[in-house]
Amino acid sequence: MFSTHSLDFLLSPAGGEVLAWLATQDLSDAQTLPLLQRLRRELPPDVAGAALTMARLRQRAVAKFSRATAMFFTPDALEQATGEIVATWRARRFAEGGYAQIADLGCGIGGDTLALAALPGATVIGLDRDPLRLRLARANLNVYGRAAHLLCADLRDCLPLIGVPAAFFDPARREHERRLFSVRDYVPPLDVIRSWDFVALAVKLSPGVALDELRPYTEAGVGVEFVSAGGDLKEAVLWTGDLGFAGRWASRADAGETLHPTGAPPPPLSAPRAFLLEPDPAIIRAGLLGELAEHLGAPLYRLDEHIAYLTADTPVNSGWVRVWPVLDWLPFNLKRLREALRARSIRRATIKKRGSPLAPAEALRLLKLAGEGDDAVIVLTHVQGEHSALICGPPLTGPETGAGSSWTS
Repeated sequence: MFSTHSLDFLLSPAGGEVLAWLATQDLSDAQTLPLLQRLRRELPPDVAGAALTMARLRQRAVAKFSRATAMFFTPDALEQATGEIVATWRARRFAEGGYAQIADLGCGIGGDTLALAALPGATVIGLDRDPLRLRLARANLNVYGRAAHLLCADLRDCLPLIGVPAAFFDPARREHERRLFSVRDYVPPLDVIRSWDFVALAVKLSPGVALDELRPYTEAGVGVEFVSAGGDLKEAVLWTGDLGFAGRWASRADAGETLHPTGAPPPPLSAPRAFLLEPDPAIIRAGLLGELAEHLGAPLYRLDEHIAYLTADTPVNSGWVRVWPVLDWLPFNLKRLREALRARSIRRATIKKRGSPLAPAEALRLLKLAGEGDDAVIVLTHVQGEHSALICGPPLTGPETGAGSSWTS
């Protein structure tokens, strides 16, 4: 994607001027040819293409980094990089441990290195096998005015670290543009940590990691934290050593909140009541529905043993849940559902689903509604094992997320 020649230019003052100019332009796909033609008047074709790519990556990175417009990325590295909010949230646990040295293993373009380097009194060592990413990490540290030692090393070899007590490990979950879902396929595989002897270690995992694959670690007392931000599940983190704990945690990084396991039983089953509640995805993945009810101090009920929707008689005001008023519900039948919507003069709807085989777009088509909108929210799910439809009003709390996710408790 970026040659040494093109990267040299982009990191130079002249490259900075080109990127600053591109930041003022329309970078949509429709403008690709005009922009390249303009750039190629003064730059070699490969450098012109690299500049446009970097400018577009900076646009995408705004959702992750507060100084994205001055940072440097590659497509894959940006995809895997931890966003600033989540990285800062995770780094605070290393701060609580008071470690003088912390290694960032698989540091990439430096998303986590930046957060760790902000900890008072900590020396950070970043390791990555890709020299290009290390150059970008150095540039990004400069953007934030932070410092770290960066080393080129393959994590599958003996680590060039002596006396470093704590580490954060971010294995690659992509290879040759292919997503890697099993921890055994990560690069390097997760079991490489068995050969390391850090006093404290955190490992970033895919948010959809198979819990069965983690059983050898969790049965040995290693804890798993599921982290969300903005209502989206961002990652899972394996915590071991001095930072380890038993069970699973659920955290909202943007709110600075964590729910811990208490052994609370899951809420009892019930038909839909006055309000539908969708727990934060970190709660769902951590399996802490009982703890959520305990934390909220409100009578909550599950719609189904295998689906994480909850219901309540009164609304709940909490960042841990999204809430919709339930207008009606019925066993799923397209004709009956269509009639119920027409009886309420609902011509537009947003479809959410959890546990239903019907895709939201297909449901809208079959229901023959005039268009998608805010008139109602139709939730396709299970109620005590039966495929059902809930007709709900606009959300009372939390962002509306359309089709919803497929995580189950």
